[in-house]
Amino acid sequence: MTLLGLFLAVLAGVCRAETPQTLRDRLLRLAEEAEAFGQAAPEIIGQEHLEQVAAQPLPRFQIRGAKQEIPYKTRTIDSEYGFARFSSDGQNLHEVRQVLTVDGRQVKAPGKLRETLSMGLRTDTDRLKKKMLKEFESYGLREAATDFGQLILLFTKRQLDNYTFAPVRSQFLGADKVTVVSYEQKDGDTAMTVFEGRQVERHRLKGEVWLRETDGLPLRITLDGSQVEKNFTLVRNASVDYALSAYGVLLPAALTYSESVGGHLLVENRFRYSDYKKFGASSELKFTVDDSEMKENPPKEKK
Repeated sequence: MTLLGLFLAVLAGVCRAETPQTLRDRLLRLAEEAEAFGQAAPEIIGQEHLEQVAAQPLPRFQIRGAKQEIPYKTRTIDSEYGFARFSSDGQNLHEVRQVLTVDGRQVKAPGKLRETLSMGLRTDTDRLKKKMLKEFESYGLREAATDFGQLILLFTKRQLDNYTFAPVRSQFLGADKVTVVSYEQKDGDTAMTVFEGRQVERHRLKGEVWLRETDGLPLRITLDGSQVEKNFTLVRNASVDYALSAYGVLLPAALTYSESVGGHLLVENRFRYSDYKKFGASSELKFTVDDSEMKENPPKEKK
């Protein structure tokens, strides 16, 4: 390569470099998509498919000296899935779901989630989240993850200044070239909530946003909720892929949440979303768990 050619190549690389203004423009696009999601999501219901792979206890009796492989169990749950605001929670948006099938066995009829729209709910939000988690646990699932689908709402225009952003790399996500931008929370009340028995832990937010280079469209948002203990590190990771829907707004397409310790997987939840439909309704929703139905007709464990 000639000296002139080398100079032009370096100049082109400099021109393509991420400037603060370019990053700010892309973050404003992220904020626009977040606000559009917040307006449209309460009037959309879809289908959620969850596949969970979870570590099981080691056998009580073990062969001395033999290497023990961690046993895993896979469960599946299909649900009606949507979002709702609750008047007791400052109109924040939360995931809601109605379980339909467990491991292919129907436990509830479809359509109930939509039927309960327009009914107000005044309750403690943490208590409601625990109730949803207990419903999952009643079907034999452990460490179910909720309230990740609306992760994009962390980045409305009003909240952008609550984070520090920094471009870290360029790569492909499918056929799209993206700029991966790290974020870390500076202040604010928003946090990742983790229920540990009776304790409620909240962690400051950090992770990455994957922005399409051509137009800044957010295609993936990740969340790092790892926690360092005295003798080990509990690694918690969530990743949400978004796609443009038929209604012109981004909606969750796929979500993965995992927990591991010392390189050993404890649980992985893989969600897939489809068949979104829009309807006119109030943005408030009442989520109920029919305890009597669950006691009279509990789902059978897979053997």
